[in-house]
Amino acid sequence: MEQSETEADDRPLWLHEMAHHVEHLRQPGSVGLIVGDRPAGLALLEELGRVLSTPPTSITQIGLEHTPARSERELRSRLSGHPLLYDLEALFWVAWLRIDPVRYLHHHARKSGVIALWPGRVSGNVATFSNLGRRDHLRTELSDLSVLRPLPTRFPDDVPFEIERIP
Repeated sequence: MEQSETEADDRPLWLHEMAHHVEHLRQPGSVGLIVGDRPAGLALLEELGRVLSTPPTSITQIGLEHTPARSERELRSRLSGHPLLYDLEALFWVAWLRIDPVRYLHHHARKSGVIALWPGRVSGNVATFSNLGRRDHLRTELSDLSVLRPLPTRFPDDVPFEIERIP
């Protein structure tokens, strides 16, 4: 598919170096977790939204809008067509849906890739959320996804993230 000269000019300069990675994140089944500082992660999600021509979506807003989603299936239906997600902490609320967030992201990514801002930490192939002993605590081993860590940039061709693939 050819791009017009205007469309190519609108693409950020850093995308030339990372086009392969970004394209991989768009593929069905692909899951990417943005980890680190929340404001930097949201900024990266917004930048990816600009590149992919789709705005980031709050799981909390969509999942609780009007009436709370009553099942994981209903939440997936509401979020269909939304590949960029934030406010994943809503998935940890035991009183709500009791969803395994990593499994949920893999299911959500079946039709098109998904990139989500992870609200906890990722170290090696282990993701955590909250503190040990709390009801919303999660510690899970990761597989078959990418971890994106926001990077500060000074110039338009600076790549705004580093990426690590976890097989």
